[in-house]
Amino acid sequence: MDGRVERRLDTPVTGDRLAANDRRGAGLFRRHPRALVLGIGAAGAVFAATTLLATGTVAPGTPGDSTAHSAHSARSAPALGGPVVETLLHGAAGIAHHVPARPYPVEDQTLTLTDPSRNSPARGGVPGSAGRVLVTVIRRPVGPVGPLPLVVFAHGWDSDPGKYETLLDAWAAAGYLVAAPTFPDSADTLPGTPVSGYPDQARDVSSVISSLLDGRAGPVDPTRIAVAGHSDGATDVVLLALNPAFADPRLRAFLCLAGEIPAGVPGPWTAPTVGALLVAVGTDDEYGLLAKSSAVFQTAHVSAEAMLTMSGGDHRDTFIGASPGAVAMRAETVRFLDAALGPEPTTSAQLASVLEPTGDPSITGSAG
Repeated sequence: MDGRVERRLDTPVTGDRLAANDRRGAGLFRRHPRALVLGIGAAGAVFAATTLLATGTVAPGTPGDSTAHSAHSARSAPALGGPVVETLLHGAAGIAHHVPARPYPVEDQTLTLTDPSRNSPARGGVPGSAGRVLVTVIRRPVGPVGPLPLVVFAHGWDSDPGKYETLLDAWAAAGYLVAAPTFPDSADTLPGTPVSGYPDQARDVSSVISSLLDGRAGPVDPTRIAVAGHSDGATDVVLLALNPAFADPRLRAFLCLAGEIPAGVPGPWTAPTVGALLVAVGTDDEYGLLAKSSAVFQTAHVSAEAMLTMSGGDHRDTFIGASPGAVAMRAETVRFLDAALGPEPTTSAQLASVLEPTGDPSITGSAG
């Protein structure tokens, strides 16, 4: 496999998983002051299945010369959103083509990307340096064929992509190429003291997209690109989604997981944005992000948006933990990606129907 490491994800696609679908919680989408929210579970399942047929065809690719490889141990398959079934895609001639069922095995790769146009900051006693080196973790689904829809993930302050393996694996197992750069500013794996750098990190995300469009991590579908982030990384996503100074027209979906509008970055924050936004946060976030994430949802003027709240959820385990609620939250993010990166632009009403019912009674939602 040319130095790559494949990890087989073995969660069954019938039986317990289908029973789990039947037990999905009753966290109904609520009326939001700006919109009437729809909560049609069956329609959501059909929409998710239809989108899988349209977008779940991806393939591994060939790394570029700058590739370094790293091994990871095998892990169990993450739970995925929507019905997991063997599907048939019918062509114009009436010929049925088998589409591999999710979850897919996941292949690991690490790329070292560089952006010489901007500098890396000093980190405490460690001086800054010219250029930005972005060591980027790749998660790639194995088995399907075709260009990959891309998700670029921004980690939080004093953290790194390795902390988010369960979340990254959930997306890759659902058929998405996932790229998670290590930021020179805020990573905990680099010498010195982490610092905040929202503007540069938002531009790092766009730089990673530009680098990967050349196919070095496998073929990418340039019409299906999403960005996601947690904590300070989610704030990077807010810059890309709400602030026209950081707008990237290649983006169709934004996942803001416990993020905020940063006080130290000038706006405006209300410019219209083409794309779909998902804001998610725990009610017991220890850094007070419930109100700040809600402000992101209230402020955004995007084509479609939804917000998920986990009752009792904390800052990080809400998204990467092993609890039923955390597993369900990851499944909700997959459903969002399926809808937001589907063949047609989505609406807030469609997001509500896709995300409802949620996978756990602790998760409730709104759509705008």
